[in-house]
This record gives sequence, C-alpha cells and structure tokens, in this order.
Amino acid sequence: MILILTDSFDVHSDIVSKKIEKNYFRLNLDIEALKDTKVSFNGEDWEIIQNGKTIISSQVKCVWPRRVSVQMTLEQQKDLSNGFRLWRSEWNKSLFGLYHSLSNATWFNHVRYATLADNKYYQLTVSKKVGLKCPKFITSNVLTDIKAFLKEQPDSVVKFMSQDMYYAENGEVLGLYVNKINATDLEKFSSENENPITVQQYINKKYEVRYTVVGDKHYACAIESQESERAKIDWRRYDVPNTPHREIKICEVIKDKVSALMLEMNLQYGALDFIVDENDDWWFLEINSAGQWLWIEDLTGIDISGSIAKWLTTHSG
Repeated sequence: MILILTDSFDVHSDIVSKKIEKNYFRLNLDIEALKDTKVSFNGEDWEIIQNGKTIISSQVKCVWPRRVSVQMTLEQQKDLSNGFRLWRSEWNKSLFGLYHSLSNATWFNHVRYATLADNKYYQLTVSKKVGLKCPKFITSNVLTDIKAFLKEQPDSVVKFMSQDMYYAENGEVLGLYVNKINATDLEKFSSENENPITVQQYINKKYEVRYTVVGDKHYACAIESQESERAKIDWRRYDVPNTPHREIKICEVIKDKVSALMLEMNLQYGALDFIVDENDDWWFLEINSAGQWLWIEDLTGIDISGSIAKWLTTHSG
C-alpha cells in the first residue's frame, strides 16, 4: 500500500495518482479534510478513515510526503483561538507519531531528511561540499556588515530564506521574490531589532534551469527568463507566454554533483534551481524537497509525474 500525504487541492498528486499501478491511500491534511477524518492508535497500529476509505499503518510499504503537517489557508492562519490552536497542535503531534510508526516503510523523502534539506543554509554547506558553484552571500542584521558586502558586491539581490505568502495592504496575496538591492535601499533598515536578511551576489544569466530528480532519473528544463522583463530577476514572477521553456541535456559533471548532493541529503526527490551564466557555468541556488513540476511537464512534455508514479509503484512491495 502506498500512502500519499498531501491536501485536497494538490493537482500534482491528482496527476500522479492516476498513473500509480498499485493500491494507494491519499491522506489529505487540509483542515476541512481533517475535520471529517477518524484516527485511532492502540500503541501498535494506526487506523485512519477518510473519504470512506480505511488504512492501517502496518499495511503501508511506501510513503510519498507532499505535505506533512496540517495545511492552512492565510485566512485560517488568522485564527488564534485557543481551541483551534489546540486542535491543530494535537493533529500535528498525531501525524508525526504516525510517521514514526512508518519508519520501516520506504519514503520518497523521509520527513526527517526533507526537513533538514529544505534549510537553505544546510543546502549551501552540502552544495559546496559536493563541488557545486554558489553565489557569494551574507546573512546579517548588522547594517555595517551588509553595507560592506554591498561595497564588495555592488550588483546584488535580497533573497528571503522563507517562502511564506502574505497579504499586501490592498488585500492581494503576494509571495516573497528576489529583488535587486543597493546601499540606498538600506536607509530604512534600522540598526536595532531587525530580522536577519540575506544579500546575495547577482549572477548575470544566460538562462535558468529547473532541475528535477526522481530517484536515479534526472531532468533539466531551461527557463529563458531573460526574454521577459517581468521574470528577468526572479522567474517565479511567472510570465509564461514570454518565457520559453525547453528540455536540455545535462552534462555528466553537473549530474554527478547533483547525485552526490542527493545522496548526502538522503533525498529521493528534489527540485533544484540553477543559473547558467554567460560563460555556461552552472550556479546552484537551492533545492526544494517537495517542489512543483507540473508546469514544466505541461510546457515540455517531460513525464516527471510518470517517473514518480513508477518509483512509488516499484518501492511499494
């Protein structure tokens, strides 16, 4: 039995589920789904009932953790009532108790490894260890140190180490994107009580790469972000009609280094971001242990979903 941990709105899981050749149980972790979920644990087995289907933890041979904790919308995050906070906390504690019981199952990224792997400082340490090229950076809340870095690297960007969404003053939902920064931008940065910020050397881009690993399968898609004014600094400001995507061949040197990175991090799946500069050098930016891929699949025809389904099927006993 394959256990898919996700939420009710995950289209990626929808697509993969249709291609899985063995029985699977989809456990949705959004609040509305959990309100209609029954769970019991007797010290040996977990029994879970959701959407009229039942699973026993000892039946699970393979786990795909797209999501691992209670999933909340921005509106739901505003609920600070004691009752809701307790409900959410007890569900999360129960979920991680379930994951401990599934330690002998095969994981498509175990939660313990994925949690560490998604820390960008850890990523930078491992990427350097395996020989990947990385931009220079500083993380600091000391204004003089940031200014000194900008003096050395005047062409730099500010990069957020978290990927939270937030409400703008006009009510629009926005993400945290990479933006260019200079010394003038720091005038509002206080010398006290500021959170650390990360300023990173800007690499002039020929194009960007979304690099996806599924087990021993490696896929690379060039993102021609420089053809779009909107996506030029950060392609996540999606301007798909003006940003061509194409599958590219991966050189063995990069493939070997990415394989070493995945092995060091104990990951079976990863969505990596690279910049390819004007000299065709590859610069590693980050890896996401549960990164999205469907837009790559739609634009290039690369069957990443099929590879994931095959991996899950093969490792489900």
